[in-house]
Amino acid sequence: MTVPPIAGVGTPAAPASADPPGTPAVDPQIAEAARGFEGIFMSMMVGEMMEGTSLGQANPMYAGLATEKLGDALAEAGGIGLAAVLERQLGGEA
Repeated sequence: MTVPPIAGVGTPAAPASADPPGTPAVDPQIAEAARGFEGIFMSMMVGEMMEGTSLGQANPMYAGLATEKLGDALAEAGGIGLAAVLERQLGGEA
């Protein structure tokens, strides 16, 4: 029995700045704020996930830096789509 692929699994998410054709341009300040917020959110989420791991028990300075950088990298790679939602809502398209 073959299981069909799940849409979106195994393919990287589109960055928040990749808008579908025909959508109005978003204010660059809104886009930057949305990406920054998603980066902070992802860093907090990664930090909570790492609490029970050996990295979470490491030097707090290094653990904090690692979670911050990992969260920012995840957000820059497309994140969970939070930045795109925030851009639409803050841009008046909600």
